Amino acid sequence: MFSELRRRNVFRVALTYAVVAWLLIEIASVFLPMVDAPQAIITAFVLLLALGFALALFISWSFEMTPEGLKRTQDLSPDQVIPYWSRRKFATFIIGVAVIAFGLSAYQLLVPKRAVTYSQTEPGSISAQSTAGSLSENASNPQPVERILRDLDTQWSEAAATKDLDGTLAYYSEDAIVLPPNATRAATKETIRKVWKDILATSGLVITWKSAKVKLGKSGEMAWVSGTYELTMNDPSGKPANDRGKYLEVWEKQSDGNWKCAADMWNSDLAGPAPAAAEQK
Repeated sequence: MFSELRRRNVFRVALTYAVVAWLLIEIASVFLPMVDAPQAIITAFVLLLALGFALALFISWSFEMTPEGLKRTQDLSPDQVIPYWSRRKFATFIIGVAVIAFGLSAYQLLVPKRAVTYSQTEPGSISAQSTAGSLSENASNPQPVERILRDLDTQWSEAAATKDLDGTLAYYSEDAIVLPPNATRAATKETIRKVWKDILATSGLVITWKSAKVKLGKSGEMAWVSGTYELTMNDPSGKPANDRGKYLEVWEKQSDGNWKCAADMWNSDLAGPAPAAAEQK
């Protein structure tokens, strides 16, 4: 069996396929994240190569390339010489491909990656420091941007729940704009502070929100977060009134690497009170 496998070049096909597949995987791992390709594409590519390996072994066992073309192995006589590359050419090809694949693998391990860490000096910020290029969401990044923004949004909700005014405002960028429901927009630090001061001073306030979707822009410099909120407050008669709704936030990566909310808007899912004129009819 060993001699027959060797005669049919099965070993050479297996080694060649394994080395070439290694090179293709390294190429995909380096270049696909540059175009924001999802990790699922790389996984599917690896599975496809694994299936192709079995197919390549089957073909190398069942067929042979002869001077007359591809023929079934069973149609060849056992003593017929099957052409193949010389050992020198084969070794040169394998070593060359392996060196390139190893180089790409070393590149991924040695080239500085963008390290994403929580900032310990400023609430509501995440610092992204690196000498590499733009941020990419892939398996080599220990903190994908989506996870970071979800965590930031959760911390923001917790700050509001504790009625920490300064902590809540710390999540906004310098030029942020807030679009509260049934009110004029707030486009300055003073007006944004007033919006949140009035909200947090509401009697009986209990407020929480949770992100449902995060979408990162192609540049890696901007993202938006959407989700739902729930709050309870006392109405004019002092009775608790519940509200629920949705919100949308636009986040921007600042020049210092921190993520800040640049635009914030929300509105209720519940129907508003009928206008006074309609109530009189």
